[in-house]
Amino acid sequence: MDNFKRFMRQNWRRYLLNLVLAGGVYGSSTWYAMTNHATANVHILQTAFDRWVPVIPQFIVPYNWLEPVLYFSLLFFFVFHPKIFTAFAVAFIALEAISNGVYIVFQTQVPRPTNLVPGSSKYVDELLETYKTDNPYNCFPSLHCGLSALAASFWWVKRRYWPVAWLMTLFAAVTIIATQVLKQHVIVDTVGSLLAVVLFLVAYRIFDLKTEV
Repeated sequence: MDNFKRFMRQNWRRYLLNLVLAGGVYGSSTWYAMTNHATANVHILQTAFDRWVPVIPQFIVPYNWLEPVLYFSLLFFFVFHPKIFTAFAVAFIALEAISNGVYIVFQTQVPRPTNLVPGSSKYVDELLETYKTDNPYNCFPSLHCGLSALAASFWWVKRRYWPVAWLMTLFAAVTIIATQVLKQHVIVDTVGSLLAVVLFLVAYRIFDLKTEV
């Protein structure tokens, strides 16, 4: 109990800041819906490699797991490691701002398969439902790639969480593959994961997270 009181005395101001940042995380996550539409100039960045990549509907499972995994990570750091959450939230908002800024000035579209048969499998039905609710725009850079990489990166800050970090890194890799085989993104869109790692490194330095090890 004494340790808890001491922890709260040291961090109550940061928790107040983090409440504001949590609102920023939620608010910035809504920008995607506002920008996910065609503009006057829509670019298709598909390559021969992208056309070669097969459709594997089963990958809709890890693809749809991004949101719960991401928000579990944010909640965990908010409760137990407020300094890490501060950096995580700032990087999250920055990633959303940069990505949505690109969507506004350089909108892209990914051609989707037209040969999927409704009712042929539950995975196909889930993928078709995703197509129905998510317009085929806002592709470059991929937020699925970026946010999964960002979440994985922050689990590497503390050594005792490295087993979780390995699992999160594997999850991020599977998520990136899922964006390709579900035809939600093309290969160049995966630059979103590199952008996320850069933002993590910047946040790591600005907020001096080496003291959190």
